[in-house]
Amino acid sequence: MRIFGALLIVVLLAMAAVLYLSKEDTAASLQAVTAIAADLRESGVSRSHFEPETAARMVSVMQELVDSPDQIAGHTEDLKTIAATAASWADAAHAPSAELRASVALRSAAGDLREYGLRSSQLALANAARHLDSARSALAGDITGTAPTDAVRDRLDNLQRGQQERYQELEEELNR
Repeated sequence: MRIFGALLIVVLLAMAAVLYLSKEDTAASLQAVTAIAADLRESGVSRSHFEPETAARMVSVMQELVDSPDQIAGHTEDLKTIAATAASWADAAHAPSAELRASVALRSAAGDLREYGLRSSQLALANAARHLDSARSALAGDITGTAPTDAVRDRLDNLQRGQQERYQELEEELNR
């Protein structure tokens, strides 16, 4: 019976050590993810302070375009300006934050509307509407993901949008 008791204590101590070490590993991993999110920046983009009122106006303008898609082709330059402004806000935003989420969503919506202007894709229009909903939620302070992993996702989405904008520029040049 003594051997069983001693064995049980050793097993419990081993389990406690494993749990402690895994907790420390998780904390270190979380710090590493936070550092990655802070370093994921787009090169060549100037930082500017987020302006909630301007962002709300951008949402309204783009919502009008979603509601009247035949108008999108005439607003390509406006959409480029919105995307550039949102990119500068995203670059300056802390990660994770509502400002970062709203900026990335605005940039994504502008890109999707430009995509619709190029191809008349209903999927692009639906994606733009979804991104506008996300921007509205972030502007209202109602964001569901403030973990460092969400910040990394937002930063990566922003970088991906920058790449897609360069492809759209090339495609627009070829279509002229």
